[in-house]
Order: sequence, then structure tokens, then C-alpha cells
Amino acid sequence: MEKTMIKFGTDGWRDIIADQFTFEKVKAVSQGVSNYLKKKVGGSREPCVVIGYDTRFLSERFAQAAAEIFRLNDINVYFSDRIIPTPILSYAVLERKADLGIMITASHNPYYYNGYKIKGPFGGSADMDIIMKIEDEISEVFKNTANYRDFLYSKSSNGNNIKKVDFISGYRKNILGQVNRDVIKDFDFGLLLEPMYGAARGIYRSIIETFNPKNLMEIHSALNPAFGGINPEPIGDNLAEAESILKDKKCKLAICLDGDGDRIALLGENGNYISAHHIYAIVLWYLATRKKMKGKVVKSVNLSSIVDKICSKYNLELITTPVGFKYIAEEILKGGVIIGGEESGGLWAGGDLPERDGMLIGLKLLEMICSTGMTVNQILEEIYNEFGYFVFDRIDYEIDLRQMESLKALLEKGIHDILKKAGARKVINIDGYKYIMEDGSWVMIRPSGTEAVVRIYTEGENDRKVKYLQELGKKVVNSVF
Repeated sequence: MEKTMIKFGTDGWRDIIADQFTFEKVKAVSQGVSNYLKKKVGGSREPCVVIGYDTRFLSERFAQAAAEIFRLNDINVYFSDRIIPTPILSYAVLERKADLGIMITASHNPYYYNGYKIKGPFGGSADMDIIMKIEDEISEVFKNTANYRDFLYSKSSNGNNIKKVDFISGYRKNILGQVNRDVIKDFDFGLLLEPMYGAARGIYRSIIETFNPKNLMEIHSALNPAFGGINPEPIGDNLAEAESILKDKKCKLAICLDGDGDRIALLGENGNYISAHHIYAIVLWYLATRKKMKGKVVKSVNLSSIVDKICSKYNLELITTPVGFKYIAEEILKGGVIIGGEESGGLWAGGDLPERDGMLIGLKLLEMICSTGMTVNQILEEIYNEFGYFVFDRIDYEIDLRQMESLKALLEKGIHDILKKAGARKVINIDGYKYIMEDGSWVMIRPSGTEAVVRIYTEGENDRKVKYLQELGKKVVNSVF
């Protein structure tokens, strides 16, 4: 077997199907996970894993290959009896008291990717301590493949003791217990669901149908491993069809979920895109003003500074983390957190899991709308009036490894002259390079942890300012080409 390093990035190992993401490597990774589990348990009992998979090409087969390796290593396996979103797999970890959860998904990546996410025994993304130990075990498997020949090249365990179970029912009961069902019951405004051909298709609709809605629609609910030719990430032009249908059907809201259902975006009643930054602000505003909640607020470094302003006014402790929900989960596990989230749409606002969950956040937003009688746009207008208007943008640029390293070396030297001349007064080096301008606007340059791209994030008071900041960031990146 080719000797290679598997890295789990900000949230799992992701690679191109049939190139680096192969059955051979999925088995080797699962063998490394098995070695970790056996050392952790130490022979006192049989370790346990739960396994789920999404709508991507061969996801179920990859999940089955992983399950067979675990069984050959005498690890107890509970295997989803159908396609499920990641939050359901995460809840199954707690429900089954498993040592780890394995989710075969590449989340929002293009259709030709697949991935391998690991969930810790607490039901959230595995922390760095777990990941580093697993990566070491995987490396050892690749270096000494001959030692694991009986496992890696076994035809099959013949499904021996792989228990196929329903993970959805327990999750459904739990998520419905996280909101005020009486407030949401019989809501009559038009709601559009956009699962983007992903794992939440059908499942999320069935959960919302328990409220007896009067005007509920779902699009892109067919099984389509190519995701209709677009990336299953709820941003920009990917939501053009949803926007058109929302306007045509005069819906008040669209809840849009990514390929594995853990990230969320919205469309307002005008078809306007509402990003994770705005959703975070809406939920935080509601918790602070209507629920009068106190506690810690956690955000990734690339999330909007509107969060800082709300925290300042309502005397809430703000914690800033590197990019990746696992860092937010670590803070949630410490206790006292009322909300946590990241730029890419992964949000948390209570519940039993330290895990992002687009479906749960969607239900909480329904509760907010029904209890306040306001649309999301009306809530945003209140926030703008109180804290100022803000616009956010993110553009991804493809970049090869050599260019990536050159860019990192350049940015490590300090604030680039291009940015200095534009008024950058300080830089925040938390998982990237975030440059704060004199007027409080900012531009952040960050090489991705999961893809061969560099991301430029910008925030300012209007579209013109954001476009200007994007051009500054692009000039800095281009300087290494």
C-alpha cells in the first residue's frame, strides 16, 4: 500500500473519490482508529462505534468497508439503516454510549469528494487530543501494512454482528424537545426547505411536519449524488433556484442546509441571502433581549464583528477560537456557553450535543419567528438600527502547495505593505491573518485546512467597502503567484 499521511483538517479527512479517497485507504484509516480504540479501552470491554453515511457516490459502501474493519478488530458496530445527516450520527454516539462515531461525508465539498469524520464520545467533533492519537495510529498502519494484512485484505466479515439500526427516531424525539412546540404548532407562513440533494432530504421535512404547518415545501429532495451539478454548500448562486421558488410561492422563509445537514443558511421573504453571520446575530440578539440569557459566547475568528458589539452591549463574555467547530465544541464542553458558531454555517445554541446542527438551529429560528411575530428581515433591521449595517463576503482562490507555503511565509513577516497603505492597524494571528482597518472593517487571509484553496474573508459597512477589501486581499495573494 502507498505510504501516505492522512490529515483530518478542520473537520475530517476529505479527498477525491478513486484518487486518494479509496476503499484501501478507508480500511487503513479504520484500522488506525481500531488500534486507537483498543488501546483506549485496554481490553476491559469491547469498544463500540456508530457509523453513518450521506448521499454521496459510494458513501454506503465506504461506510460498510469501515464497519467490516471494526468488526474484524472485535469492535462493536451500530450501522445506520439509511442515509442520515451528520447531527443524527452525532446524537447516536450519545444514545448508544459509543466510544466514537464515524460519518462518511465530505460535507459541502464538490460531488467528486468524499470524507471521513470522527465524532468523540461526547457527540461532537473529535478534539485534537483524539485526532492526533488517531493520526499517529494511521501513520503506523501505513508504515507497517504487512502487520495488518489479515484485516486490510480480508474479503469481508460477512456483516458479522454489524447491527443495522434506526438512528432517526431518537434524534427526532430529542430535537423536538429542544424547542417550544406549542409556539410553533400550526404555523401558517410559507416555509421552503432546501436540503440541496443532501442527507437531510425528507428527514427534516418529516420533523417539521409534526408541527402541522399550513404551507411547507421542499425542493431538491431526490437522491442525486452529483447534487444537481452544484456544490452542496448553501451560499451565493447555489441557492438561485431556491430564491426563485421562494419568490414565486411568496414564502416568508427558506431554510437551506448543506450536504450533511450540519450547516445552515436562510433566504428572507425578499429572497435575500442570510448568511451564518446574520443568523448568529439573530439568535444571539434573541437570547440576549428576549430570553435574557447570560453566559459565554463563542465564535470562530472569521465570524462577524457584530457579535463583539452585541456582547459588549449586553455584558456577555466573548471567546474567539481558530476555524473549525471542534474548537467551539471544546468551549461548550467546559460549560456556561449560550451560543457558539463559525463562518461556514455551523451554529450551536443549546442542546445535548456540543455539535453544530443546521436542523436544530432551523427549528429555533421558527420558534423565534412564531414567538416574536417578526420575520428574520425585521429582526435584522432591529439589529442594524442598534449596531450598524454590516456586509460580509468570502472568496476562495485555488492555490498549489508551493504557492501556499510562499504565501504563509510572506504573511508571517508582518502586515504587508499593500495593507499598511490601506490603513491596516493590527493583525490577529488566530488560524490565519486577520487585518483590522482603522474604521473597524477587516480582511482576513486564510489557507484552507481541508482544500487546496486560500480564502479571503472581508467585512465592512457596505458592498463597496467589502469589494475594496477583497481586492486588497487578492493583491496580496497574487503577489506570490
